[in-house]
Amino acid sequence: MNAKMKKIKINLSYLVIIGVLIIIILSGGCTFTGRFSNNLIINDTIPSEIAKIQIDENELKNLDITNKTVNEKIDTSNEIKITADKLRDPFMPFYLNNQQGSETGKNKLFVEKIYSEDGIFYAEINLNDAVYKLKKDDLFGKIYQVKAINADSVVLLKGDELITIYMNEVYYD
Repeated sequence: MNAKMKKIKINLSYLVIIGVLIIIILSGGCTFTGRFSNNLIINDTIPSEIAKIQIDENELKNLDITNKTVNEKIDTSNEIKITADKLRDPFMPFYLNNQQGSETGKNKLFVEKIYSEDGIFYAEINLNDAVYKLKKDDLFGKIYQVKAINADSVVLLKGDELITIYMNEVYYD
């Protein structure tokens, strides 16, 4: 029992010492910062009067700044106006304009249908709102040739460039 009591007394004394140290550190830190901030306030000089500056009124009249009026017209022709007809389709890619097809000289292509008749695959391709019923190796639009018709896409040849157009996808060329 004595060994147990000695252990409890030692642990209790350690707790008391740690508690006293914490109190000293906290109170010493507070008084230090208080003294430090008081010294700053006391040592700073606050001017008691605002400096007076003499203004030469004749010089101001010569500048003619006080009598100017602003008569500028604001050009509102370049303002952005959002109306219902200018709203962008949220499903279109952000880098394409809604009207990009025929207005900018680019062709708008998309595959409307792919089907088979008598073992031959056909694709209905919309080129600038004109629908063409095509099979492999057919020419259309004076610059496109159908090279392959797959289950969900059509491969076109334009010059020496191959273009793949998927179902439900608008392609601008």
